Amino acid sequence: MGKGEGRNRGVKEGGKVGGEGMGREGKREGKAKDIYAQKGCVVPGCDGSNTSYVEDFVNWTIPEGDQCHYYKPISNASSQQCSQDDFDEDLTLNCTEWVYDTSTFTSTTVTEFDLTCDNAKLVPLAGSMYMVGMLVGAITIGDFADRFGRKLGIMVSVLLISIGGILSALSPNYIMFLIMRLLTGAGGVGLFQVTFVLAVEFIGSKWRTFVGIMIEVPFALGEAMTGVLAIFIREWVWLQVAVTAPAILLLSYMWIMPESVRWLVSQGRKEEAIKIINRAAKVNGVEVPKHLLEEKDETAAADGSISVGNSKSDLVKEDAKSKRTVLDLLKTPNMRKRSFNLFFSWAVCTLVYYGLSSNSGNLGGNIFLNFILTMLIEIPSYVFSYLVLDRMGRKGTLSFVLLLGGVACFISGFIPEDIGWLIVTLSLVGKFGIAAAFAIVYVYSAEIFPTDYRSAGIGACSMCARVGGILAPIISSLSSIYKPLPLLVFGVLSIISGCLIVLLPETVGSELPQTLQESEDFGKDQPIFYFSCFGKKKSEEVSGVENPAVEEGRF
Repeated sequence: MGKGEGRNRGVKEGGKVGGEGMGREGKREGKAKDIYAQKGCVVPGCDGSNTSYVEDFVNWTIPEGDQCHYYKPISNASSQQCSQDDFDEDLTLNCTEWVYDTSTFTSTTVTEFDLTCDNAKLVPLAGSMYMVGMLVGAITIGDFADRFGRKLGIMVSVLLISIGGILSALSPNYIMFLIMRLLTGAGGVGLFQVTFVLAVEFIGSKWRTFVGIMIEVPFALGEAMTGVLAIFIREWVWLQVAVTAPAILLLSYMWIMPESVRWLVSQGRKEEAIKIINRAAKVNGVEVPKHLLEEKDETAAADGSISVGNSKSDLVKEDAKSKRTVLDLLKTPNMRKRSFNLFFSWAVCTLVYYGLSSNSGNLGGNIFLNFILTMLIEIPSYVFSYLVLDRMGRKGTLSFVLLLGGVACFISGFIPEDIGWLIVTLSLVGKFGIAAAFAIVYVYSAEIFPTDYRSAGIGACSMCARVGGILAPIISSLSSIYKPLPLLVFGVLSIISGCLIVLLPETVGSELPQTLQESEDFGKDQPIFYFSCFGKKKSEEVSGVENPAVEEGRF
């Protein structure tokens, strides 16, 4: 019974999925209301193979609200007796076995590895280790793809996801499970990041803003599909396999997906690049301009085609720029304040985004529906971002969605639990705002940092984002102390970040800075509360600017 052994001790009639009402008079409810593994002590002499999760004896054998102790049996009582007189309510013993409610999930990692009582603090580590893996993957796989190609970068990511996901389901202990979660996180971020880069390198500058925002839509659909699968697969091992095993099919892309033309040219592999261009032209029914195929000093243009505009000396300069570090951004007063502002914003966006996803199960009501809706709400947020980003301005839009998400989360923390629909609605509004902010902050940050330091600046922002992601599961676990606490934390941080964004300059329709000094002077003529609200859309000016930093993708 230590791991449940498949015994289905049902939820008390009238009890909620979120944990309230579990056990007779709440005695087997426990302090930590974990919807994924309701648990209670196995009471020696009372619990047996035929007892259910809800039994009368829990009233006199288990302290109210305590899932980690049971009253000590009287020494002279028969081990087979289970009456109130057989237990000393002045003395308690530590639980050594637990019985789990399997009415929602047949098994979870909590039931598998007995992550209860003293071990309960280990539960958030699974989410945090995934985020650590994302940090490692963002650094290593991105560099690998730059060195050995986008296709190989995708293949390595797919292998990490598949191996890490399947082996985590087969893990004999929690330590191995955490290691596999790290590998899965590294593969997940690598797959999205390199795919994003490959897509952007094949898309012309006219559509880059559209692709940069709307590529998040299939990401949200994939997240929602996880919730759909969970409805039908209630055992964590098979759900883990169902979510990760299909990634193996992506290995076929090694033969059907073309390599990035832009990357091939940067590696001097011009003949391969020309073959891909000719094949693409044939499929699209167009003719390739002859000057693009001439043997000259070539490099990839901003829209992914081959350009003769850059000379070898330009490439040498570009290499020199890449050696500059983020510390240079902190040497001048304006860029120092703007950099820290953006670092904080990225950390908040990641913390709240993943935190709200993790916290969807604590909203009450149908946990599967809540999770699916929490993911699908991202799609309209991306459409909204694309439609207003150039009209409302970067600063105005980002500040608005952060404040919207923050206020919604904060208010939902004070709504009585019996008005569950309102809590869910406000949480969805919060996810709408933070998902939009997540997409916008990439575009905005790339335009704040100068060209000379853009990669370094976005890299530093991404590092701060990973810190937020690592903290997200830990903040979500605070619901065991006070259920609305995670929402209050998310709300306060989002509101603070939304207010701080006002201090940044507006970039929409402006010529972006190239050097550190230009960035330092950029926006000095703008008042603090300057917003470009619903002016004439300048898509040609904005969308045509190459934005290499955006190529990092969501992760």
